[in-house]
Amino acid sequence: MPAEYKKKQKEMLRQVQEQWPWPPLEGPIRVEIEVQGEGRADGDNIIGALFDSVNKVLWVDDRVSIIPQLEVKWTKAKKADSKWVIKIYAV
Repeated sequence: MPAEYKKKQKEMLRQVQEQWPWPPLEGPIRVEIEVQGEGRADGDNIIGALFDSVNKVLWVDDRVSIIPQLEVKWTKAKKADSKWVIKIYAV
């Protein structure tokens, strides 16, 4: 993987760990990803980046039996205003 991707993954993990002090969820859960940004990423890359970064931190595994429901929402925003909001619900 490119060095820049790994750097962003590491930063995402740091921010999630800062906000999530609990043990990983065992599921089943619904994950909603709200992305505000320039719109240069593919949906599957957004999911992959998040799941690669926080697997075993937010949830025990990213299998469909743990996360049977997934939604990605995107809204255009300037790069300086970009953000990701992750919402998790029990199902």
